[in-house]
Amino acid sequence: MEKQHAAPAVQQPKTGRHLKRANGYFYLLPALLLIVVFSYIPFIKTIFLSFFTINSSNEVVAFAGLKNYLRVLEDQEFLNSVVNTIKYTAVTVPVTLILAYFFAMLCCRTRRLSRVYETMLALPMAVSMSVATTIFNLMLNPNIGPVNHYLHLNVEWLTDKNTVIYTLILIGIWLHVGMAFLFLLSAVRNVPAELLESARLDGAPLSRQVISIYIPMTSPTLFYLLCTNLASSMMMSDLVIALTQGGTSNSSTSTIIYYMYRKAFYIYNYGAAYASAVLAFLIAFALILASFILEKRKVHYS
Repeated sequence: MEKQHAAPAVQQPKTGRHLKRANGYFYLLPALLLIVVFSYIPFIKTIFLSFFTINSSNEVVAFAGLKNYLRVLEDQEFLNSVVNTIKYTAVTVPVTLILAYFFAMLCCRTRRLSRVYETMLALPMAVSMSVATTIFNLMLNPNIGPVNHYLHLNVEWLTDKNTVIYTLILIGIWLHVGMAFLFLLSAVRNVPAELLESARLDGAPLSRQVISIYIPMTSPTLFYLLCTNLASSMMMSDLVIALTQGGTSNSSTSTIIYYMYRKAFYIYNYGAAYASAVLAFLIAFALILASFILEKRKVHYS
């Protein structure tokens, strides 16, 4: 019998292989173009203009060097805004994640009414900011609001400088807990059942299962939510614009981004606005960078 020789493999031309590799990048190109045009170019322009004196018509007048930054850092209103922003972030982010995790654990097992209470817990994420601020503005009205009426209180929730920042924190938690709940509910439901069964057979209580199994297995989702909530909280300005306009005295609820907004669109001090925007980015970047130290130690991907 004659030996049958295998047909030699046809080599794909180098040009075809390169095109196949580059095929994925072509799909990413539209998104990359949008990011460059609407994120990176404005960001670079903001840094560049922060070193110049700019008139009320947003025209460059002269080179200012670091003067804009020094004036902003010496402004007590900006320092108050930094304190308010950090206070808002330091309370809103951990409380949001803790509440969302607690609700996710409660809803971990699918029951007959699961869809009902899962929808109720996730509902805040479907409410637009304008609608939410209108609702809370009416509810917290000191004269006609139902909160003071039914709780027999006489609190000026949105005007008293001692309580207004905590009111914004409560509203911020309510607005963000729904999205975090959905992410964490999906994460806890995907924890391997065999690990939980082994823990139960070993007599581990639920608290030990949460600490040793649930949290390590869902740590990537927790880390993602930590970073996104840090970024959104540090950039918060919509609640201040809609509800308090910075507060009644001593900038009691002004945040860094609201300070930038006020300098640009009320006072037309564009140099200070650009400088405060860069400083806001640096502070937020430092916090998120610090969270990546936690990621190396506490986040488990396997």
